[in-house]
Amino acid sequence: MSASVTLENVHKRYGEVEVLRGIDLHIPAGQTVALIGPSGSGKSTLLRLLMTLERPDAGRILIDGESMWTQEQGGQEVPARPSHVRKVRGKIGMVFQHFNLFPHMTALRNVAEAPRHVLGLSKEEAEQRAREYLDMVGLGDKLDQYPGNLSGGQKQRVGIARALAMRPEVMLFDEVTSALDPELVGGVLEIMRELSARRTMTMIIVTHQMRFAERSSDRTLFFESGRILEDGPSPEVFAHPAQARTRQFLDAVIEA
Repeated sequence: MSASVTLENVHKRYGEVEVLRGIDLHIPAGQTVALIGPSGSGKSTLLRLLMTLERPDAGRILIDGESMWTQEQGGQEVPARPSHVRKVRGKIGMVFQHFNLFPHMTALRNVAEAPRHVLGLSKEEAEQRAREYLDMVGLGDKLDQYPGNLSGGQKQRVGIARALAMRPEVMLFDEVTSALDPELVGGVLEIMRELSARRTMTMIIVTHQMRFAERSSDRTLFFESGRILEDGPSPEVFAHPAQARTRQFLDAVIEA
Protein backbone atom coordinates (compact mmCIF):
# COMPACT_ATOMS: atom_id res chain seq x y z
CA MET A 1 0.00 0.00 0.00
CA SER A 2 1.33 3.45 -0.90
CA ALA A 3 0.26 7.04 -0.23
CA SER A 4 0.45 10.31 -2.13
CA VAL A 5 2.60 13.19 -0.85
CA THR A 6 1.64 16.84 -1.36
CA LEU A 7 3.44 20.03 -0.32
CA GLU A 8 1.67 23.37 -0.70
CA ASN A 9 3.79 26.54 -0.55
CA VAL A 10 6.12 25.05 2.07
CA HIS A 11 8.76 27.33 3.58
CA LYS A 12 11.53 26.51 6.05
CA ARG A 13 14.06 28.89 7.52
CA TYR A 14 17.05 28.41 9.81
CA GLY A 15 17.86 31.81 11.24
CA GLU A 16 18.51 34.16 8.34
CA VAL A 17 18.77 31.34 5.80
CA GLU A 18 15.61 30.33 3.94
CA VAL A 19 16.25 26.69 3.06
CA LEU A 20 12.92 25.97 1.35
CA ARG A 21 11.23 28.78 -0.56
CA GLY A 22 7.63 27.99 -1.33
CA ILE A 23 7.77 24.34 -2.41
CA ASP A 24 4.72 23.12 -4.32
CA LEU A 25 4.88 19.41 -5.08
CA HIS A 26 2.55 16.47 -5.63
CA ILE A 27 3.84 12.89 -5.76
CA PRO A 28 1.19 10.29 -6.68
CA ALA A 29 0.97 7.08 -4.68
CA GLY A 30 3.47 4.46 -5.83
CA GLN A 31 5.80 6.83 -7.68
CA THR A 32 9.58 6.77 -7.16
CA VAL A 33 11.08 10.28 -7.16
CA ALA A 34 14.77 11.22 -7.05
CA LEU A 35 15.82 14.55 -5.55
CA ILE A 36 19.12 15.86 -6.94
CA GLY A 37 21.00 19.13 -6.66
CA PRO A 38 23.95 20.76 -4.91
CA SER A 39 24.53 20.42 -1.18
CA GLY A 40 22.47 22.87 0.82
CA SER A 41 19.74 23.19 -1.81
CA GLY A 42 16.99 21.91 0.52
CA LYS A 43 16.65 18.24 -0.45
CA SER A 44 17.34 16.69 2.96
CA THR A 45 15.37 19.42 4.72
CA LEU A 46 12.31 18.37 2.74
CA LEU A 47 12.73 14.80 4.02
CA ARG A 48 13.16 16.03 7.59
CA LEU A 49 9.86 17.91 7.30
CA LEU A 50 8.11 14.78 6.05
CA MET A 51 9.55 12.83 8.99
CA THR A 52 8.36 15.56 11.42
CA LEU A 53 11.96 16.02 12.56
CA GLU A 54 11.39 19.65 11.62
CA ARG A 55 8.25 21.71 11.29
CA PRO A 56 7.54 23.99 8.29
CA ASP A 57 7.42 27.72 8.95
CA ALA A 58 4.59 28.08 6.43
CA GLY A 59 2.59 25.93 4.04
CA ARG A 60 0.89 22.55 4.27
CA ILE A 61 2.09 18.95 4.03
CA LEU A 62 -0.50 16.28 3.19
CA ILE A 63 -0.13 12.50 3.14
CA ASP A 64 -2.90 10.88 1.10
CA GLY A 65 -4.78 14.16 1.33
CA GLU A 66 -4.56 14.30 5.13
CA SER A 67 -2.83 17.36 6.56
CA MET A 68 0.12 16.55 8.81
CA TRP A 69 0.21 19.62 11.04
CA THR A 70 -3.44 20.71 11.06
CA GLN A 71 -6.82 19.04 11.44
CA GLU A 72 -10.45 20.05 11.08
CA GLN A 73 -12.43 20.91 14.15
CA GLY A 74 -15.90 22.40 14.01
CA GLY A 75 -15.50 23.17 10.32
CA GLN A 76 -12.23 25.04 10.89
CA GLU A 77 -8.60 24.07 10.44
CA VAL A 78 -6.73 24.12 13.74
CA PRO A 79 -3.24 23.03 14.85
CA ALA A 80 -3.09 19.25 15.01
CA ARG A 81 -2.93 17.33 18.24
CA PRO A 82 0.24 15.27 18.76
CA SER A 83 -1.79 12.08 18.28
CA HIS A 84 -2.87 13.26 14.83
CA VAL A 85 0.70 14.12 13.82
CA ARG A 86 1.86 10.67 14.98
CA LYS A 87 -0.93 8.98 13.02
CA VAL A 88 -0.03 10.73 9.75
CA ARG A 89 3.69 10.34 10.41
CA GLY A 90 3.14 6.61 10.97
CA LYS A 91 2.66 6.15 7.22
CA ILE A 92 6.25 7.25 6.56
CA GLY A 93 9.54 5.39 6.96
CA MET A 94 13.08 6.66 6.50
CA VAL A 95 16.54 5.24 5.92
CA PHE A 96 19.28 7.54 7.15
CA GLN A 97 22.76 8.27 5.85
CA HIS A 98 24.55 7.03 8.97
CA PHE A 99 22.52 3.88 9.76
CA ASN A 100 21.51 4.93 13.33
CA LEU A 101 21.40 1.31 14.52
CA PHE A 102 21.36 0.44 18.21
CA PRO A 103 24.90 -0.88 18.83
CA HIS A 104 23.86 -3.07 21.76
CA MET A 105 21.16 -4.90 19.76
CA THR A 106 21.56 -7.69 17.21
CA ALA A 107 20.41 -7.16 13.63
CA LEU A 108 17.25 -9.12 14.43
CA ARG A 109 16.40 -7.01 17.45
CA ASN A 110 17.21 -3.73 15.66
CA VAL A 111 14.56 -4.61 13.08
CA ALA A 112 12.02 -6.16 15.48
CA GLU A 113 12.10 -3.42 18.12
CA ALA A 114 9.77 -0.86 16.49
CA PRO A 115 7.13 -3.34 15.21
CA ARG A 116 6.96 -4.72 18.73
CA HIS A 117 6.86 -1.50 20.73
CA VAL A 118 5.22 0.90 18.25
CA LEU A 119 2.86 -1.39 16.34
CA GLY A 120 2.14 -3.62 19.31
CA LEU A 121 3.17 -6.92 17.71
CA SER A 122 4.06 -9.79 20.00
CA LYS A 123 7.73 -10.68 20.39
CA GLU A 124 7.25 -13.72 18.15
CA GLU A 125 5.36 -11.75 15.46
CA ALA A 126 7.91 -8.93 15.46
CA GLU A 127 10.85 -11.30 15.19
CA GLN A 128 9.19 -13.25 12.39
CA ARG A 129 8.62 -10.03 10.47
CA ALA A 130 12.23 -8.98 11.15
CA ARG A 131 13.52 -12.30 9.77
CA GLU A 132 11.46 -11.84 6.61
CA TYR A 133 12.85 -8.38 5.88
CA LEU A 134 16.42 -9.24 6.82
CA ASP A 135 16.18 -12.18 4.45
CA MET A 136 14.79 -9.84 1.76
CA VAL A 137 17.90 -7.62 2.00
CA GLY A 138 20.25 -10.60 1.97
CA LEU A 139 21.08 -10.76 5.66
CA GLY A 140 19.20 -13.87 6.69
CA ASP A 141 22.47 -15.33 7.96
CA LYS A 142 23.34 -12.25 10.09
CA LEU A 143 20.39 -12.21 12.48
CA ASP A 144 22.50 -12.55 15.62
CA GLN A 145 25.29 -10.20 14.56
CA TYR A 146 25.79 -6.86 16.30
CA PRO A 147 26.35 -3.71 14.22
CA GLY A 148 30.00 -3.63 15.24
CA ASN A 149 30.52 -6.91 13.40
CA LEU A 150 28.82 -5.79 10.18
CA SER A 151 30.24 -3.91 7.20
CA GLY A 152 28.88 -0.49 6.28
CA GLY A 153 26.83 -1.98 3.47
CA GLN A 154 25.37 -4.60 5.80
CA LYS A 155 24.51 -1.96 8.39
CA GLN A 156 22.70 0.07 5.76
CA ARG A 157 20.75 -3.00 4.66
CA VAL A 158 19.72 -3.57 8.29
CA GLY A 159 18.54 0.05 8.27
CA ILE A 160 16.46 -0.61 5.16
CA ALA A 161 14.98 -3.78 6.69
CA ARG A 162 14.17 -1.86 9.88
CA ALA A 163 12.24 0.79 7.94
CA LEU A 164 10.45 -1.82 5.80
CA ALA A 165 9.38 -3.78 8.87
CA MET A 166 7.06 -0.90 9.78
CA ARG A 167 5.37 -1.40 6.39
CA PRO A 168 5.32 2.31 5.51
CA GLU A 169 3.27 3.74 2.69
CA VAL A 170 5.96 6.33 1.94
CA MET A 171 9.69 5.53 2.17
CA LEU A 172 12.36 8.22 2.34
CA PHE A 173 16.04 7.59 1.57
CA ASP A 174 18.52 10.30 2.54
CA GLU A 175 21.91 9.83 0.84
CA VAL A 176 21.97 6.24 2.02
CA THR A 177 25.15 5.34 0.09
CA SER A 178 27.25 8.42 0.84
CA ALA A 179 28.86 6.92 3.96
CA LEU A 180 29.73 3.63 2.23
CA ASP A 181 32.95 2.51 0.62
CA PRO A 182 32.54 2.52 -3.19
CA GLU A 183 32.56 -1.27 -3.48
CA LEU A 184 29.59 -1.52 -1.08
CA VAL A 185 27.35 0.98 -2.88
CA GLY A 186 26.11 -1.36 -5.62
CA GLY A 187 24.47 -3.87 -3.29
CA VAL A 188 22.45 -1.20 -1.48
CA LEU A 189 21.37 0.45 -4.73
CA GLU A 190 20.24 -2.90 -6.10
CA ILE A 191 17.92 -3.40 -3.12
CA MET A 192 16.47 0.06 -3.71
CA ARG A 193 15.93 -0.75 -7.40
CA GLU A 194 14.04 -3.89 -6.43
CA LEU A 195 11.88 -1.95 -3.96
CA SER A 196 11.06 0.64 -6.62
CA ALA A 197 10.12 -2.06 -9.13
CA ARG A 198 7.63 -3.60 -6.67
CA ARG A 199 5.49 -0.45 -6.61
CA THR A 200 4.34 -1.19 -3.08
CA MET A 201 5.46 2.17 -1.64
CA THR A 202 5.90 5.76 -2.66
CA MET A 203 9.67 6.38 -2.62
CA ILE A 204 11.50 9.70 -2.30
CA ILE A 205 15.26 9.40 -2.71
CA VAL A 206 17.88 12.09 -2.08
CA THR A 207 20.95 10.90 -3.95
CA HIS A 208 24.22 11.86 -5.63
CA GLN A 209 24.12 8.60 -7.60
CA MET A 210 23.06 10.11 -10.91
CA ARG A 211 22.93 6.92 -12.97
CA PHE A 212 20.82 5.28 -10.29
CA ALA A 213 18.44 8.26 -10.27
CA GLU A 214 18.17 8.18 -14.06
CA ARG A 215 17.51 4.47 -14.37
CA SER A 216 15.58 3.64 -11.21
CA SER A 217 13.24 6.57 -10.58
CA ASP A 218 10.10 7.61 -12.43
CA ARG A 219 10.72 11.28 -11.92
CA THR A 220 13.62 13.55 -10.99
CA LEU A 221 13.48 16.94 -9.25
CA PHE A 222 16.46 19.28 -9.43
CA PHE A 223 16.76 21.54 -6.39
CA GLU A 224 18.60 24.85 -6.39
CA SER A 225 18.64 27.36 -3.51
CA GLY A 226 15.51 26.03 -1.85
CA ARG A 227 13.41 25.78 -4.99
CA ILE A 228 12.51 23.04 -7.45
CA LEU A 229 14.17 24.31 -10.62
CA GLU A 230 13.30 21.30 -12.78
CA ASP A 231 10.77 18.48 -12.52
CA GLY A 232 10.19 15.81 -15.12
CA PRO A 233 10.41 12.15 -16.11
CA SER A 234 13.89 10.95 -15.20
CA PRO A 235 15.01 9.96 -18.73
CA GLU A 236 14.04 13.41 -20.03
CA VAL A 237 15.66 15.35 -17.19
CA PHE A 238 18.96 13.56 -17.71
CA ALA A 239 18.94 13.49 -21.51
CA HIS A 240 17.35 16.86 -22.28
CA PRO A 241 17.10 19.09 -19.19
CA ALA A 242 14.98 22.17 -19.77
CA GLN A 243 17.12 24.38 -17.51
CA ALA A 244 20.72 25.36 -18.27
CA ARG A 245 21.53 25.15 -14.55
CA THR A 246 20.38 21.52 -14.47
CA ARG A 247 22.64 20.68 -17.42
CA GLN A 248 25.56 22.48 -15.76
CA PHE A 249 25.06 20.46 -12.59
CA LEU A 250 24.70 17.14 -14.40
CA ASP A 251 27.75 17.76 -16.56
CA ALA A 252 29.82 18.51 -13.47
CA VAL A 253 28.74 15.57 -11.31
CA ILE A 254 28.51 12.91 -14.01
CA GLU A 255 31.90 13.75 -15.50
CA ALA A 256 33.38 13.80 -12.00
